[in-house]
Amino acid sequence: MPVLLLQILVFGAYTLALVFLAGEAFNWKEDRRLFYVGGNRITLIPMVGTFVATWMSAASVLGYTMWLYADGYVAFTGSVNGWLIGLVLMPFIVRKLRASRALSLPQWLGDTFGDPRLRSLSALALIGAYTFYMVIQFRAFGTIVATLLDIKVLVASALVYLFVLYTTFGGLPSVARSDTLNLSLIVGGVTLAAVTLLGKAGSLGAVHAAMAGRAPEMLHPWTEGWSPLVTTLMMLSWGLGVAANPQYAIRLLSARTTRDAYNTLALSSLIIGVIYAGLTILGLSAFVLFPGVRAASDELAFTRLFSLALPPVPALALFLAVLAAAVSTANSQLLLAACSLCYDLGAREGRNRGDLVTEDRFLFKNRLAIAGIATAALALSQFRLPGVLLIGRYSWTVVAICFFLPLYVIRSPRPRALFVPLSAALLLHLFLTVFMRLLPELALLPALALEGVLYFRPWRKGP
Repeated sequence: MPVLLLQILVFGAYTLALVFLAGEAFNWKEDRRLFYVGGNRITLIPMVGTFVATWMSAASVLGYTMWLYADGYVAFTGSVNGWLIGLVLMPFIVRKLRASRALSLPQWLGDTFGDPRLRSLSALALIGAYTFYMVIQFRAFGTIVATLLDIKVLVASALVYLFVLYTTFGGLPSVARSDTLNLSLIVGGVTLAAVTLLGKAGSLGAVHAAMAGRAPEMLHPWTEGWSPLVTTLMMLSWGLGVAANPQYAIRLLSARTTRDAYNTLALSSLIIGVIYAGLTILGLSAFVLFPGVRAASDELAFTRLFSLALPPVPALALFLAVLAAAVSTANSQLLLAACSLCYDLGAREGRNRGDLVTEDRFLFKNRLAIAGIATAALALSQFRLPGVLLIGRYSWTVVAICFFLPLYVIRSPRPRALFVPLSAALLLHLFLTVFMRLLPELALLPALALEGVLYFRPWRKGP
């Protein structure tokens, strides 16, 4: 069978499966609690599926692999270690989150500190962060589908736009069902590609021996281009951003029971570890076997590299894994961005649950918001923007500023005491990154320090 025909058939099968699974989750009698958090009754298997599939974005599958291919283990130090630090911290907030009946993290923040301004401020920050982060998914998906189907990148990006719209229109139940399929494709594609490429390279020991002779600096946790300071700060910023990321916190809120939430974190850590091990094997083996592959962007380099390195079937499985990662992350972030726009920033009457007709009207506005935000992300994906990991670094530092201290550090919230510290931290981060041109990781810690100092105010007198 010709390779292009096989790729078209597989892509078509994925499309039909996604449509079927997402469509099965649509509910004729839905309300905002069902739409946003699955009615707080998502069971363990779909919880694990949607948690891990959302975790493995295109930045993880594509961005990390290409950084590893270019710079070696510094990529593991700066990104994977940070992501796993965030995962280790999450069990400490399960009970705090599940004690709330909030439908969004901005609502939780505003309710916890008794300040509606916090809800609006954090909602605006999330809309900005998630809209730009969705650009990563559209760019990765568009480039790979354009290669698979031999079509233009804009047309291919429009396909993920339609996929994401359809799976998000059904709310979290639809997202969770489609993510179970996406996770199986991610695990299967990465595993098959890693086993195939490692078979070509001989063994992991042989890969390390070849790297030691050709580029020994790639075996170190940092390099001349990535200093210990920058690499460590990047690791910390990713860790704090992941730990405070609303797309994971919402899933902990959505679990049927607290035990399911804890079990989700335990099982997810094992699956995530397996996937990162496969991606690490891919990046290092590809460097040894096919060094020097470059392109104008990480997405193009990824498709070019693994089209050369892998036979057609494993390459197709790997590309399909990237597609699944892009769809699963984009629909999750799109749902949260629409929630921030319609629920957290919406008119006061939109924040209170109404009758069935009122709920239908409110959810219709949500679907319009989903379409509008996705269209904006699709348009932005056609411009020349920073690399996929750099966009993620900006997004998650903003998320960390908004939610890390309230979730993990502040134990006894004081009413209306956080708005000024949070606003000042966001403004300082904006100044340092935009005007001083500091890397987002270098700007994060001063911003968090300012937020903490202004909130706790060691000079404050009295209780």
